[in-house]
Amino acid sequence: MSRFRKTLALIAIMAPALAVAQDAPSLDPDDPPALVRTGVDKSDRITIPIRIGGSGPYDFIIDTGSQRTVLSRELAARLALAASDRVKVLSMTGLSDVDTVTVPDLSFGSSRMTGVQAPVFAGDHIGAPGLLGLDGLKRKRLVLNFRTGQMNITPSAPSSKREDSDTIIVEARTKLGQLILVDSNADGRKVHVILDTGSEYSIGNPALLAKLARKKPGAYSGTVSITSVTGEQLLGQWGFIHQIKMGGVVIKDVPVIFADASPFRELDLEDKPALLLGINVLRGFNRVAIDFGRRRVDFVLPDQGAAAGRQLALLDAPSEP
Repeated sequence: MSRFRKTLALIAIMAPALAVAQDAPSLDPDDPPALVRTGVDKSDRITIPIRIGGSGPYDFIIDTGSQRTVLSRELAARLALAASDRVKVLSMTGLSDVDTVTVPDLSFGSSRMTGVQAPVFAGDHIGAPGLLGLDGLKRKRLVLNFRTGQMNITPSAPSSKREDSDTIIVEARTKLGQLILVDSNADGRKVHVILDTGSEYSIGNPALLAKLARKKPGAYSGTVSITSVTGEQLLGQWGFIHQIKMGGVVIKDVPVIFADASPFRELDLEDKPALLLGINVLRGFNRVAIDFGRRRVDFVLPDQGAAAGRQLALLDAPSEP
């Protein structure tokens, strides 16, 4: 049985006595652009240097599948951060009660967050000193340039210049802060796609598996175990989706793990084919720009030689009717 790790899908954090999500701290939408160097952790995910007060920087994973910024228990102890209330966290394996700490000041580039109530988990389970979640990306445009190894974070705003001819724009809708790409399908079956930079691999739900298995019985018989941020494990099946289309983008031979993960239920996608698209697929592009304010994702395709080297086929093709 193979074993993979999904660090976190932190969809909802609730106060112990309230069944409602707390408001996340907001950022100034008018702050200047921040250009910082990206790194890659041992699982090939994207990291960003984070400063906490006068300490750091610490390489946090950028996790667009997490609604909240998270710290490792080890880093919280090292910085002697004050303990806060226990909260309920929805991870890949379900709801758990976890400890939190108060982060008085957290910054990256020119962006700053204050008074962050951050859940804490074992560093081995999250794979980094912390995760930067959607609370740090509100009204932001996150540009991941995999060709140059740079990341640009700016306020979301209408572009003042024409898009490059090799840029393909895919529109999205929002649900609980997540961007869900519209006009997408997997092997001809309609699918709801969420970009998840915190996941090593793409994860599909049972509804998508059921649709695909009708055309290819027995193609998804491999068994895997996904480790949650809480250390719990979730069993799933795995296989390859021959072709995924997102608007005018086509990706071929995508490895996918299928599991009954809790985030799909939280997003009301339990009974609809859905897919969390992981970082292993996103790195096949030259650039991916995720604009949370404008609800769109811009993909820049790689050169033909680069695409072959990454073993991904990316085509500028119209979507099927």
